[in-house]
Amino acid sequence: MYSNVQAQDELVPGSQLTSIFSNYEVLTILGEGTFGKVAKCVRMADKKTVAIKVMKNYSVEVANIEVAMLYMLSMHNGNKHNLVEWYQAFMDRGRPCLEFEYLDKSLFDFMRERHFQPLSLMEIRPIVMQIAIALKHLKSIGIIHADLKLENVMLVNHQQEPYRIKVIDFGLAHVTSAATVGSCLQTSPYRAPEIILGLPFTEAIDVWSLGIIAATLYLGFLLYPGYCEYEMVSKQYP
Repeated sequence: MYSNVQAQDELVPGSQLTSIFSNYEVLTILGEGTFGKVAKCVRMADKKTVAIKVMKNYSVEVANIEVAMLYMLSMHNGNKHNLVEWYQAFMDRGRPCLEFEYLDKSLFDFMRERHFQPLSLMEIRPIVMQIAIALKHLKSIGIIHADLKLENVMLVNHQQEPYRIKVIDFGLAHVTSAATVGSCLQTSPYRAPEIILGLPFTEAIDVWSLGIIAATLYLGFLLYPGYCEYEMVSKQYP
C-alpha cells in the first residue's frame, strides 16, 4: 500500500497536506503518539473540518494494518455503532495519512479539564452503554480493538450532544481469529489479565478495558496505574 520515502516537511499549524482529492491546511496539532501526530485540518475542496492522522515515514507497516481494519469497518457501516467515521488514506511526501471525521475531545482531555473530578452515574451510564454497543459490533464482525482507553474514546460534540461518544484508533486492532498468545497489546493500566499472563485471549479483553474506563470516570483515578505489569499487579487497596 505504502512505500518508505523520507519526508522532511514538519507538521505544524499553517503547513499543507495533499491528497489526490484535495489540499488540507493544518490548523492545530491535536495530539502526538509513538507513530505520528493527529492534526485538525480544513479540507480545502469543501472547507470541511477533518482530523488527519499523519504517521511517521517508518510507520508504514503500522499504517497498513490500521487501514486494513478501517476497510473492514467501512464495509459494515461502523459509524452507526459509535465508531469514528473514516474517509480515506493517502500519502503526503512519504507519510501515510488517514483522514477521519473531526470529533470534539477525548474522555482523557475532558477529565483533565475537570481536574479528574468524578462523573455522576447518570453521566457515566450513557458513555458505557455507547462503548458497549461499539464493542458488540466489533465482536460481531470479528475484530478486537486492543487499545481501548480514555484517550481513544472521543466526545463527538459535548456542547451540542453531551456525552455522545465514538471509539477511535484501530492501530492495534486484531482479527479475533488471528489472536496470537504472547501479543503485546493494550496500554498498561487497561491491560487485561489474559494479556499480562500470556494466555489465549478474545474480544473480552476490550470489555476489561471498558470496566477500567467506567471505574476511572467514577473514581477520578486509574484502578491499576503503572508503567509496567509488575506495578499493576502489585497495586494494593485498603
